Amino acid sequence: MIIFLTAISETDKYGFIDETIKLAKKNGITLKHISLGSLLMKQLESDLGATFVKKNVLNIDSEFRALVIKNIMHTVKEEIKKHKHVIVSTHATFFWKKNFTNAFNWKYLKVIKPDMYITLIHNSDSIQKRMKTNAQWKDQNMKTHEILAWQNVEVNVTSGWAQLMNKPHYILPRRESEDLLFKLMFIPKAELVYASFPMSNIKSKADEKRIDDFIKNLQNYFAVLNPRSIELSKNFNEEQAAQTYERDLRWFTGKAKKIIVYYLPSLVFSAGVMTEINHAFDTTKEIWMISPDKFYGPFEKHMINKFFHSDKDFFDFLKKKGYAPFNIKK
Repeated sequence: MIIFLTAISETDKYGFIDETIKLAKKNGITLKHISLGSLLMKQLESDLGATFVKKNVLNIDSEFRALVIKNIMHTVKEEIKKHKHVIVSTHATFFWKKNFTNAFNWKYLKVIKPDMYITLIHNSDSIQKRMKTNAQWKDQNMKTHEILAWQNVEVNVTSGWAQLMNKPHYILPRRESEDLLFKLMFIPKAELVYASFPMSNIKSKADEKRIDDFIKNLQNYFAVLNPRSIELSKNFNEEQAAQTYERDLRWFTGKAKKIIVYYLPSLVFSAGVMTEINHAFDTTKEIWMISPDKFYGPFEKHMINKFFHSDKDFFDFLKKKGYAPFNIKK
């Protein structure tokens, strides 16, 4: 299995990949990480010597960078041959001095031959905070809307690669469960589902805990995309709201096989949940809903495939349908 993983700067992709490698090792699987960025920096340090200033690496002429990448691709090709399971990480794009540029020559996709494409995303506030303490990025003074735009372009470019090569592409939050990528890579029967619930209307710690406990249990049976892994702050702006809409509807609901709606009577049935249900319905997804309330209006009746009136009813149903907890050592 070869994974091609992209992310913008300061998404902490190395931390995410390291967690996946450690989990794979615990389960008897050797997983190799090849960082194109690290190889590029190493080669540039060798070529330019003591005059090389790391924080200014993106000032390098694009043609010179392309030649260096061409050289390191020989190393990448040979390294991939040595391992059964590999994650190759890179940027799809750069945003530097207010300009977007390509970070990778598309023709090398034929060299790497990925089985799956992943784009790692993160909360814009977290990325901005990390950038302010990074020597390379703090002087760029990256604004929230620029971070969001870069993240959007990164997703779209990687999506184009996946379409070109006819391979799956998933967009995963950095703070998602550490076993999500592991399941996508090594447990083919693990269905990718999106958990939908009225996030903006969670008022009490008790409701928050009930939702978190449900998600934790759900992860025993599915590969779960959880919107709480990349929540908006209470003081979100227009750009953050726009990307949340795109992310939850297209990147998450759009990629999932099922959406599982978890609703508590103490929560307001939000426009977000209804929109996700509608999008899932229009794109032929299976929709299941857990709610103690036994009355449903005509729209819910029309679009939702199956209703459950308690967590117990839902998980008993899974067991009857042959779903079993994954045996993953953590």
